[in-house]
Amino acid sequence: MNDSSLTDFFLLKVAALFHDPPDKAWCLRRREEHESWARELAEIALCGTPLEKAVDLLSDNRVDYADRLAASVDRKLLGLLIGDKRGALPERAIKLKNPIDPRIEIDLSDRDIQKEKVVKVMEKLNGALKKIKDLGKAYFALYGLYELIWINEGLPSGPADTRIPTHTIFDHLYATASALNWVYGEKGLLLYIDVAGVQDFIAQSRKLRDLWASSYMASVLLWSTVLELIRLYGPDIALIPTCRFNFFFYYDLVNMIPEIKKDVEGMLSIIYSGWSFPRFAIVPASSTLMLPPIERDPEDLVKENFRKKWKQFCDGVLNSSAPDLQPLLEKLQESREYGFVENPPLAIRVSSIEFSLTDPFASYSDAFDEVTRKNRMKKLLREDPACMLSLTRITTEIFNGKRKLPTERGFEYCTMCGKLPSIIDARRGEGYEEETKKVEGLKILLGEGEKLCPYCLIKRVFSFRPGIALKEILGYGAEVEIEKYPSLADFSTFNFRDGILSSERLDELWKDEEVRRLLEEAMKIPEEKAKLQKSYWRYQEKKFKELSESNMDVELKKYLINFLFIESEDIVLGKEKRYFWNQVRRKLREKGLSIPSINTYYALIRADGDDVGRIMRGDLSTLGVKIEDYIINSFEGESKRIVSEILKNNVGLAKNVAKEKGIDENNIDIVTKFMNDIKLRGKLPVSISYHVSISRALMIAALNDIKIVEENNGVIIYAGGDDFLSVAPVSSAINIVDRSRLAYGGFTREPYDCRTMRFHKLNNYYVPSMGDAGRSYSLYIAYYRYPLYEVIKDSASKLDEIAKKSAWMYEGRERRKDSLVITYSARGSTESAVLPLSVKRPEFTLPNLTLFLMDMISMISLEKISTTLLYEASGGSFIRTVERAWRMKEKGIFEKLIRYLIERHLQERVEEKRDVLLDRIIKTVKENEEIVRRDLREGAEESPLFIEFFKSCRLLHSGLRGD
Repeated sequence: MNDSSLTDFFLLKVAALFHDPPDKAWCLRRREEHESWARELAEIALCGTPLEKAVDLLSDNRVDYADRLAASVDRKLLGLLIGDKRGALPERAIKLKNPIDPRIEIDLSDRDIQKEKVVKVMEKLNGALKKIKDLGKAYFALYGLYELIWINEGLPSGPADTRIPTHTIFDHLYATASALNWVYGEKGLLLYIDVAGVQDFIAQSRKLRDLWASSYMASVLLWSTVLELIRLYGPDIALIPTCRFNFFFYYDLVNMIPEIKKDVEGMLSIIYSGWSFPRFAIVPASSTLMLPPIERDPEDLVKENFRKKWKQFCDGVLNSSAPDLQPLLEKLQESREYGFVENPPLAIRVSSIEFSLTDPFASYSDAFDEVTRKNRMKKLLREDPACMLSLTRITTEIFNGKRKLPTERGFEYCTMCGKLPSIIDARRGEGYEEETKKVEGLKILLGEGEKLCPYCLIKRVFSFRPGIALKEILGYGAEVEIEKYPSLADFSTFNFRDGILSSERLDELWKDEEVRRLLEEAMKIPEEKAKLQKSYWRYQEKKFKELSESNMDVELKKYLINFLFIESEDIVLGKEKRYFWNQVRRKLREKGLSIPSINTYYALIRADGDDVGRIMRGDLSTLGVKIEDYIINSFEGESKRIVSEILKNNVGLAKNVAKEKGIDENNIDIVTKFMNDIKLRGKLPVSISYHVSISRALMIAALNDIKIVEENNGVIIYAGGDDFLSVAPVSSAINIVDRSRLAYGGFTREPYDCRTMRFHKLNNYYVPSMGDAGRSYSLYIAYYRYPLYEVIKDSASKLDEIAKKSAWMYEGRERRKDSLVITYSARGSTESAVLPLSVKRPEFTLPNLTLFLMDMISMISLEKISTTLLYEASGGSFIRTVERAWRMKEKGIFEKLIRYLIERHLQERVEEKRDVLLDRIIKTVKENEEIVRRDLREGAEESPLFIEFFKSCRLLHSGLRGD
């Protein structure tokens, strides 16, 4: 496009964002024409800005066409039903429904929006846009600020149409802007980009910071590749993931337009407090783009951009001037002949479809089906990017005598990925000590005995100094440094260290000479390690603030702050240090202060949304949503009545109702045929609006996951919306699973229950959640020195082979997947237990078993229950007898046996409290005794849930104790 075309292109998109007022649902209640109100608001928002000419395009036919192209299936049905009677069958009740399951709804009829408040939003938007002179930049700012200002002003999210309230008005407006990418030139492209091999690349990690770096590199490489197109055509081209609420987009926005930085920062805190440069990978490894026609082959263009971004990334790393990096960078420079700078460590698959508006049979739904089919075909061809390196040429030259072997033994394999030749070898013993003494900080960068290939060495360097590489590929981010990233040992010893750092009595006991001497000895560290570091772990940031502001003894404060930041392997887990800390614990216990013991196990938590791909393709069968139910529940008011009669085959009655409402009876036949076609396909025809809504729900889910993990003292490795990977202390792992699973479906936790709002609430703004879609989890408890790559791979295997191969039966109803598998790895040998996170009884319900787990662990730690119960109830002859009674459906015998088993392991001495505790456990067992697990793997038999209860408790308790 030339400059003139781009101007018209962006102005049309602006018109799309204003063609309906954001309070459209309330216009109907006020009996006002929404079109004239939309124009009035657009004039207020755009007056005196580079975008003000868009007001004249509000009634442009292309905007109207884009509106219809973006429409969801229910909107198309309504259009066929009412024909040319626009505004027919009005509905004054204001509801909002979930786009993937319209049975889930929230009534907003009691909310009111005063026109003055809407005008205030437009005035604030106008103030921000007036700061910008460039039209393209002004559109970017409008896209990023419009919805944010609305939320910030405390206004609710109404539906786009009260008759079919399956999408918010903002989802509709943003979807219309996206549709203009095709409407503007009467054709366009649908692109599906998929980064291959991401999970293997992430798994190739030795340290926790390697794990973060792997994930972040994959995310930022794809984002920077897509960003090239976003900067050309606008943020609306990104359908999945969306740019709305995407912190990568907002950081790009404030760097592009510094004038609005304060506007953005103030409002984003509502969505996520502590907003800054994105610290975690929140852009998933795949992306769906809706593009206008471009001259070049789109697949070649994206692949070329990806390779270009990788080269820029490498150049950024290699150009670092940090003194401690120079020995490593010299090795990388010497090894450039391998070709690693020109060949990314990740392959990229790009599938594209051309869409023409002149084709009467073309639809967005068919285009999406075709582009995803193409991608599935491309996945059948496996490609290892390492094949593109010059390894064959180098090896041939060695055999031909033109080159010497790197060592007498030949090539040494990389100790991180295990498949490529290393280019650097950190020798063991005295050689390592001598080498690392020459350069300050080298010992931190390169562990003893490590051998790294070019890709893994770049990964390691990036994990310490990401700023230069980020600046190179994004144009900003140079200030980002990671001085301190928590280690696996830090999470293993968390409860012990937090016990020391959070004790209010320690200041008082510090006055005791013996306590002081022991603490000083235990917390004594080499001077070079005693420096403050900026941490990537929110727990350390928060605790540092608490300690700094406390009134404790100055000397003790200094010791505790150093203790907070020093690696656990240096300050806690060394043989000599453990000896002193055990003495400290003993002495403090004598003084009445109990400090948790030193643990050596941490939790890796992996979550993955169930059947998200099928949901994206419109297949809602896994949610138990029939096409007929979806259609009926999408409508409200008189239109719902008519559609309901059609689906009951009462076409005559439907025609009579239509006639009463002034609607052409022939429309009923057209609607009937269209609905029959949908039922014949067996899935929902997806739309731009449908994908925009789900994409936004997933972005909110990602931000919720980050918040929940950080509030529970963990760190996020990546959060992609449907999935996430995190590391946390074992003590908070179940709470992370519990709260994140609830949030995914729009639930919130309350004592011994959960609140079923089913929508995310941002101020007074409601965002649909993923509804009844499942999400499976793998909670993997591992020894801190066990190889991390093995833990990552096995946790993924347990998720796929156990959690996602589980079906939970209750009174003939089945709920597949949506399970939690807990694995305890006792230094290599593993044992797993699995629990359902939801069941059908008969409706979708959450059995709250995560609460039961936390409750049981608490009772054991308080010595109310003997740990022997966990072992006897999850294995052994007696529990097999209990299981036989259960299988024989001898309910009375089963309940007596389980009561006897539990009662004899209770340690509560007060009889009344003992009875309450017993009844609480029995109640949970009885409530869930009819639930049966069916293993979907071939040859597996059904098993009762109650054994998994106690086995899960045992594995979790073992991880807490570090058995």
